[in-house]
Amino acid sequence: EFNWVVGVILLFLTLGLSFTGYLLPWDQLSIWAVTVGTNLAGYSPLIANQARFILIGGIEVGPNTLLRWYVLHVLALPFVLVLFLSVHFWRIRKDGGISGPL
Repeated sequence: EFNWVVGVILLFLTLGLSFTGYLLPWDQLSIWAVTVGTNLAGYSPLIANQARFILIGGIEVGPNTLLRWYVLHVLALPFVLVLFLSVHFWRIRKDGGISGPL
């Protein structure tokens, strides 16, 4: 069961990498995508305004926003992805999920 949860987290990390990679060209389409994405985060309960402010890096979309999404795409999300992949593969081997040798 734990490995299944780790797999779902890996799915969401992959979706996060896809979204942050989509924003990197920083053209008009990317600006609208980050605006829509951060506005969606702005509707989350209890932490709406704080989440939107952290994701944008200020009050409006600008250079700080690009820097934050770039760091997410290049450093933060890949590090977390490798961490969860390690746990996932370790659990597969520990639980005997692969019948043959690697």
